[in-house]
Amino acid sequence: MLRRFRPAWRPLNPAVLPIEMLLATVVYAGFQLSTGMVGDTRDELVGSPALIAVSVVAIIAMTAVTCARRSFPVTSYLTVVAISVALILVLPDRTLGFTPLYWFAIAALAIRVTGLRLFAPLTVGLILEIAVSVDTRLSFPDATAGPGGTIGVVAEQVANLIINYTVLIALGKYIARNRAQELENEAALDRAELEHRQQLDAALDNERRTMARELHDVAAHHLTGMLIQAKASKTLITSDPEQARELLTGAIGHGQRTLDSLRQIVGILRPSTTDQNAPQPMIADIPGLIEQSRMSFASITVDIGVNTAGDTGDTDSAVQLTCYRIVQEALSNARRHAPNCDVTVQVSDRSSVIEVTVSNTITSDASGRRESAGQGFGIPGMQERAALLGGTLDAGLSADGTTWSVRARLPVGGKISRPTELIA
Repeated sequence: MLRRFRPAWRPLNPAVLPIEMLLATVVYAGFQLSTGMVGDTRDELVGSPALIAVSVVAIIAMTAVTCARRSFPVTSYLTVVAISVALILVLPDRTLGFTPLYWFAIAALAIRVTGLRLFAPLTVGLILEIAVSVDTRLSFPDATAGPGGTIGVVAEQVANLIINYTVLIALGKYIARNRAQELENEAALDRAELEHRQQLDAALDNERRTMARELHDVAAHHLTGMLIQAKASKTLITSDPEQARELLTGAIGHGQRTLDSLRQIVGILRPSTTDQNAPQPMIADIPGLIEQSRMSFASITVDIGVNTAGDTGDTDSAVQLTCYRIVQEALSNARRHAPNCDVTVQVSDRSSVIEVTVSNTITSDASGRRESAGQGFGIPGMQERAALLGGTLDAGLSADGTTWSVRARLPVGGKISRPTELIA
C-alpha cells in the first residue's frame, strides 16, 4: 500500500496555528513593552488592570475566531479586523493593536479564497489600517517636519502597508499553491494504487484461469482415456483376458502420465530451489500423444506439415504448447462423446499462421451428446488459449452432420497477452 505523509505545516487540529500566533502576540507585546517602543504609554498600560483585561479578552477572541478560518475564512478575517480596530481605539498606543494574529488572518484569507471574495475584505482591512496608521503617525509633534509634510507621511504609510499586505498575500498564495499540488499528488497516488490493485487482481484472475485450463486439459485427456480403457477391460476380463490386460496396461500408462503432468504443473506453483524449467510439450510431441490414444479410436490419421525435427523455426513456444493442448483436448472430447470413431489430425504451417484441425466421425454412441458440446470447459478453454495468442478457434458439425471438427488458427510468433506469462 502506498504511504501518505502529512507536511509539518499542515496540522490536523485547526487551533494549533492560532495558538502559536497567540504566543507570538504575547512575545511581541512583551518585547514592545520591555524595550520602550510604546513610549510613555507603557506605565499607563501596565498600571491599568482594566486595559490589560480588555487586551487579553480581545486577543483570546481573535484566537478563537481564527480557529474557524477553514470553514469561514472571510468572516474570520473581518472579525479579526473589527476586534483589532476596537483594540486600537482602546489602547493608549495604537501600534499595540496590530498583532501577529492580524497578520496571520491576512495570510490565512489569501490561502483559502480568491477573486472578489479575497480583495473586497482585504481592501476594507487595508483602508482601516491606513486610516489608523496615518492618524497615529500624524499625532507625533514633528510628524510633518520631514520631506513632503503631511502628504509625505500619508504616502509613506500607504506604501509600507501595501508592501506588507502584498508580502502576506503572496505568502498565502504560495502556501495555497503548495497545498493544491499536494492534493493533486495524493489524488495521483490514489489513482496509481487503484490501478495497481486492478492490474494485480486481473493478473491473479488470469493465472487462476490459466491453471484451471491446464489442469482440465491434462486431467480430462488422460483420465478420460484411463476410465474408458478400465471400463472396457471390465467387460472383457472373462471373455478376452489378453485384451483386458492390454487395456489395463494402457489405463495404467494414462494414470502415470496424468500424475507426471500434474506434478509438473504443481511444481511451477511451489517455490523451490530446484530447476523448474522442465521441457513443455511441443508440436514435435503430438505424434507421441496420438500413439498413446490409438487404442481408444477405430483409426487415427495424422498429417503434421510442420518441421518437428527439434526446431520449429520462428514458432513461439507458447504457440507450440497451445497446438499440443488443442489436439489433446480435441482427442479427449472425441473419446468422450464419440467412442471408437475415426479421427483425423492435421497441423500445417501456412505462411505466418499455424493451422490445427482435429476431426472425428459421429458414431452411433454419440447420438444426442453433441448437443451439449461446448457447454463445459473444453471448447471454451481451447478458445481462450487461442485468443490469448491472437488466434481463433471454431468447433462444430460439418454440413452433412457426419463429422465434428475443431479448427484453430494461431500466429507463428504469437505472445501471451497478459501481465504474467505462465505456461505449463
